[in-house]
Amino acid sequence: MNKLLLSIAFFAFGKLGFAQLTNHTLQVGSESRSYLMYKPVNYQSSEFLPVVIVLHGLGDTGQGMSQAGFNQIADTARYIAIYPDGKTNSFGQTGWNNGTLLSTTSNDVGFMNQLIDSMILNHNANPSRIYVTGFSMGSIMSHYLAACELNSRIAAIAGMSGTAATSVISNCVPVYKTPVMHLHGTADGTVPYGANPLPSLSLVPETMNFWRNVHGCTTTTDSTRIFDAVPGDNITIDRFLYNSCTTNNALELWRLNGADHVFLYPPVNDILESAEVWRFFLRFQHTNPATAGIEALADLKRIYPNPAKEVLTIESSKPMQAVIYDSFGKKHGEMNLNTGENQIHVGNLTNGMYFIKTQGSNQAYRFTIE
Repeated sequence: MNKLLLSIAFFAFGKLGFAQLTNHTLQVGSESRSYLMYKPVNYQSSEFLPVVIVLHGLGDTGQGMSQAGFNQIADTARYIAIYPDGKTNSFGQTGWNNGTLLSTTSNDVGFMNQLIDSMILNHNANPSRIYVTGFSMGSIMSHYLAACELNSRIAAIAGMSGTAATSVISNCVPVYKTPVMHLHGTADGTVPYGANPLPSLSLVPETMNFWRNVHGCTTTTDSTRIFDAVPGDNITIDRFLYNSCTTNNALELWRLNGADHVFLYPPVNDILESAEVWRFFLRFQHTNPATAGIEALADLKRIYPNPAKEVLTIESSKPMQAVIYDSFGKKHGEMNLNTGENQIHVGNLTNGMYFIKTQGSNQAYRFTIE
């Protein structure tokens, strides 16, 4: 699972955008965990941006995965890209604790939870637009997080050349029907496509059937042949969109005919996988994301009733300014809060989920309008 040599991405993208790529650490229990963060050019702290977590393959690093093109897309698409570093398994290979035989023993779920909290609290990230993707073992981890451990926090995933663990298919029952895109080569010699599966890993058809059952899709799919702009690479691409899913267009497979365990990028190939992944993510947001630590606020003592209809009462510990956003990041009002109870008229807001952000502290509180 370590055949993605990101020299291809170095060739394609060089060192563009490194000014915004910064190193960070989080303490997760007894472990110090590291990651890279890329903020789009001209980033403003007032922006309510999505987050794309990009997970590397076996033996790789966040630095290597940061060359796959997501940074350049972020500059115009406006999202924050995160590249975590995995810990080593018993074979000395960096990877993830994802239910496979090559898993690490690290608390990666706790790491991802803290990462998401940090993005929301410290960088004004949108809790309903947290996305995860990865290559090879990073793809396997994406399926694991979305199906099992962080189903309540991840809006959509995209797997690149890494199928779901058999333990995921056997044991996990996602409550939130996570939109899933999967890209995989039919000639993949590392994570096989349709025959001779690796121990503890499913094949592509099994992975897609698992998600098809989650979404209640029919077995029929609409297929489209992607224009073969580079016939010399001996790879063609078929896109399969599953029909009659609970959420429209929420499940698709990109079959990379003739491709090995590779990441596709122009001008060598017909598509840039990172660009297609973002186009998929762009369509979805989590309908009811768990917000974990962002509900525990020091400055706002209480917000009620929640859900609200006409009037929302905000109990504040001190005078401060606050802003209401919807889950798309649109601002719906600013207010000056006094110490004690403040009554805010919200009858003009349509039904849905909203966030109150207190200025200067990057704190947030989620409430709904019914």
